[in-house]
Amino acid sequence: MNEQELEQGIATLETLKAHLENLQKQVEALEISIQEHERAIETMESYRNMNGDEILIPIGAGVFISANVNSKKSMISIGNNYFTELSPESIVEKLKSRKSDMENLKSKLIQDLYKLQENYAVLSAKVEDGYRKYLEAKGNVQAP
Repeated sequence: MNEQELEQGIATLETLKAHLENLQKQVEALEISIQEHERAIETMESYRNMNGDEILIPIGAGVFISANVNSKKSMISIGNNYFTELSPESIVEKLKSRKSDMENLKSKLIQDLYKLQENYAVLSAKVEDGYRKYLEAKGNVQAP
């Protein structure tokens, strides 16, 4: 490898590292969203079995309000700050579907992450070997 090829290899490694970090953040964000959906599913399944029960509703800053479950009105976000009213059963199904979609996406991202890690390892070894040979060709300098 000549100096220009080494520079290109190092630049490519830096780009791959940034992509790896980005994919890891996406996987972490999906995991958080999946857990949020699991909690929402559990809550909705409990809610649909309630009738006249008293519940506490968190409103933020550690404050809760008390309410009685007399009707089964439930709303779910459909995007862009729009909501639709659905039965608790329909919301549970929609949440399960969303969760499944996120789990599938997470699996795909993890596969992409593994492939990228493999590519990074191969290129890193190649650049290290090229750097060692480059230094040897320059003189009696030993590579790290």
